[in-house]
Amino acid sequence: MNPWRGLGRPTLLSAVLAIAGVAGLALAVGFGKADPAVMAGYKTTTNGGGGGGGGPTTVKISQNAQFVSPFQINVVLTISCTAGSGYFASVDVQQPEGFGNTTAGNGSTSGQCTGQQQKVAVPVYAFFFSTGWQLGNAVASATACTDTCGSDTKQIHITA
Repeated sequence: MNPWRGLGRPTLLSAVLAIAGVAGLALAVGFGKADPAVMAGYKTTTNGGGGGGGGPTTVKISQNAQFVSPFQINVVLTISCTAGSGYFASVDVQQPEGFGNTTAGNGSTSGQCTGQQQKVAVPVYAFFFSTGWQLGNAVASATACTDTCGSDTKQIHITA
């Protein structure tokens, strides 16, 4: 007799739990790795320090993020980089939910540098296993890269 005989098909709950487990493992492995910009050979600066080929790339996070829905906030970055260079920027946000839980999410954007400070709104999506964004405080980290990278981390306030 087949040992699997009599067992029904997997339920939706078991499928969701399996996906959540894989996502959790992926996050745990991702947090343990080195900065991808450094691994890719980019020079990294913090809050706009030191340069590279065409000058430093800087990024600053705005104090407030706009609440769009429980699963999306928009975080405004001010990026400065050499005109004509392409940039890639990513944002990670964490917000305590209470009882030891945290809502976390990320988002990214890319574009063309103007040589001036430029503001870009980055949609940050909450991971599917969290309860979602709430109005209030959170912590955001951003990295923007051209031939060099700049980063910023600060406490932000999610507002309506």
